[in-house]
Amino acid sequence: MIRKTAFAILAGVAVAISAMPAQAAKVNLKVTTCLARNHDYTQAFMQTFVQPFNAMKSDVTLTYLGGPEVTPFKEQASSLQRGLVDMILCPAAYYGGLFGEARLPGAQTVSIAEMRKNGAWDMMEMAWNKHLNAHLLGWVFDEGQIFYTYFTEKPKESTKTGLDLTGMKIRSTGLYNPFLKAMGATTIVMAPGDVYAGLQRGVVTGLAWPWGSIGKYGWERFLKYRVKPHFFGASQPLIVNLTKWKSLSKAQQDLLTKQARAFENNGGAIIIKKGHEDDAKL
Repeated sequence: MIRKTAFAILAGVAVAISAMPAQAAKVNLKVTTCLARNHDYTQAFMQTFVQPFNAMKSDVTLTYLGGPEVTPFKEQASSLQRGLVDMILCPAAYYGGLFGEARLPGAQTVSIAEMRKNGAWDMMEMAWNKHLNAHLLGWVFDEGQIFYTYFTEKPKESTKTGLDLTGMKIRSTGLYNPFLKAMGATTIVMAPGDVYAGLQRGVVTGLAWPWGSIGKYGWERFLKYRVKPHFFGASQPLIVNLTKWKSLSKAQQDLLTKQARAFENNGGAIIIKKGHEDDAKL
């Protein structure tokens, strides 16, 4: 009788345990950025996404592996595609060679909220899903996400294109190669970490670059002119490996999405503030 009672109790415990909701397994996401750790955009990302998210102490943690010193910027998108890393913050122009749609974001003229409303975001999501095995998680885009051209010498003016850059060697990316070539420039694609030596040795005599972080790289020692008005917009979507994203629970996905919106809403103000600080150095 005692043995039967014991079996009954154990069976009851087993039933109770099986009825309990399954807890989501703890997940660690490996994160990299295509721009350096001290770049304004990376710092805004760390301050408004990575650090506050980890402070929640949820069942998802973010491990920041580093920037291009860990994985070269040209390889980060393919690394995410293959699942070697789980999340990257990277200018879409850096992986524009993988699929044509990645070249479009820098030219948008509406807010991210409007893009989500008018269907553009969904179209981008389809393209990133298909070609990069990636989910678009977030994107900071506001009045601080702008490009300027910078030069070591005063460029000539043109009544046709604004600037005549004939004979000038300009550091560029796939995003604005056509823009600079239309003004006669010879474009040279190089990693940000190589620009200092390029300016020092005269390999390049100017560059197109998002507002801010010039002083972080020490380029102000060579650059003497910045031309207005600004052009295009910075295109740094925060993306997650799609296979990894689908493996997360709905609660985990919602938590990451919520923090991505905080990144979108608060990251821009940090970038603008740092842009003004950089102007003071220049």
